Amino acid sequence: MVDDFKKKLLILIICRLLLVSLVLGVAIFALPQLFFFEFLQPFVLAFYVLSILYILFWKYTERQDLLYYTQFFFDLILISLLLFVSGGINSLFTPFYVLIIVYASLLRQRNGGIEALTLSIISYSGIVHLSKLGWVPGGADIGPYPLFVYRISLNTLGFMGVAMLGIYLSERLQSARRELGTAKVVHQSIVNSIRDGLVTLDLQGRITSFNRAAEEICGDSQLELLSKPLSEVFPEWMLNRILESDFESNPRALHMECWTKNKENSLLFVGMSCSPLLSHDQEQIGYFLSFQDLTEIKKREEEIQFKEKMAAIGQMAAGLAHEIRNPLGSLSGSIQVLKSELRLSDEKARLVDIILRECERLNKIVGDFLAYTGARPSNPQPADLLSLVQDTVDLFKNSPEFQEHHRIEIVPPAEPIHCLFDSDQFRQVVWNILQNGVRAMPEGGALSIKLGTEDSRALLSFQDQGTGMGPEEKKKLFQPFHSGFNKGAGLGMAIVYEIVQEHHGSIDVQSQGGMGTLINISLPIGH
Repeated sequence: MVDDFKKKLLILIICRLLLVSLVLGVAIFALPQLFFFEFLQPFVLAFYVLSILYILFWKYTERQDLLYYTQFFFDLILISLLLFVSGGINSLFTPFYVLIIVYASLLRQRNGGIEALTLSIISYSGIVHLSKLGWVPGGADIGPYPLFVYRISLNTLGFMGVAMLGIYLSERLQSARRELGTAKVVHQSIVNSIRDGLVTLDLQGRITSFNRAAEEICGDSQLELLSKPLSEVFPEWMLNRILESDFESNPRALHMECWTKNKENSLLFVGMSCSPLLSHDQEQIGYFLSFQDLTEIKKREEEIQFKEKMAAIGQMAAGLAHEIRNPLGSLSGSIQVLKSELRLSDEKARLVDIILRECERLNKIVGDFLAYTGARPSNPQPADLLSLVQDTVDLFKNSPEFQEHHRIEIVPPAEPIHCLFDSDQFRQVVWNILQNGVRAMPEGGALSIKLGTEDSRALLSFQDQGTGMGPEEKKKLFQPFHSGFNKGAGLGMAIVYEIVQEHHGSIDVQSQGGMGTLINISLPIGH
């Protein structure tokens, strides 16, 4: 409100300067023969000096009320003096009082209009009475006193009419501004309360507005994106498709979906609907976009598809694994009998050992796969998560895969975390992740395990300094028989995924090639 009043004061100074300059200029150049011509020059000089002082005052002070009243009273004094020296009741400059009344009404509403009206009437009446008494230079006798009173009353009524009109217009303007401000606030509140991202574009595809939900989804502020093309936020093909769409022949909204990245470089899956933005006369003036962050929904869909795919593979492969395991056991037993009964050369004995070792490895793979596809007997009990992790880490440090150049660091939680799970199954989860972690660090490094809580759930994080994974490798991480290591069967992380799902948990993997891998497991807290 203060800033608005200050702008009005600057407009007042400029308008006064232009208007009074015009009137006085005409008087000086067109009517130099008037007897009061020599008095106009000091008034012009005083007026311009005061205008310069007003502008400096306006620039270097925040006391707008003082500046207003300074202008008001100096204007009243100058006009009264100008009226006095230019003939009083016969002066050509009487309308200048009207200017004071008008700007006082517009700037100070009712109080300003009444103040200006009252002081203008008093000043004008006083000067014209002095003119009647013959004390005003150039004053002329205008006849009998009733005619004198009539002329004063006529000008006074004119002042009053201008004041009433100015006050009325000022109050109507203030009321309209309040209503517009209220409507704007309500409109802005509604737009910002909508949880969908809302964006408007001009006909060239430049952003003209951006609501709060859009800022939260994209991570950019409205000020950063105003007048920028939509391709600054979403892929360029989306903007091209919008601009190429013919909404006149096809009034249906344009629907699009895409993967994109926000300002924090996080992947988002966005669903967008685009419609033409129309003016009040139904002319297209731009485009209206509504979009949602569908990342979680997309992840759930992919997760369901993955589960359905794995269930189908499991049903088919479980029977096949059983059929392989039976002849595999017979084959291994027969070879062991032959080895014990036959005299074999060293080279042939080495080949037999290789066959037995590979049979044993194949039997282990089939066993792991049956464990993955088959029902696991579960015995969930409340247990301390930190104790289970520490016990598993102690056992793993004695395994052949853990070398001297590997380190495992545990960051304990601030408070004990108890979860309801099958301890044997969850030890396998921790073991498999530790195994993958050290395999990913053949040159050594640290594997950090952090325990904590988030959103009333237990959070178990594993961070290694290994080779990391690319997008395609990460996508296939939980698929059976997909291994990123030479000696892996590709079932370890598939089993981890299944066990976590059975415990009503979730697992999230973040990894980049050469940047290590972060695995977050979220579990419900139970007592």
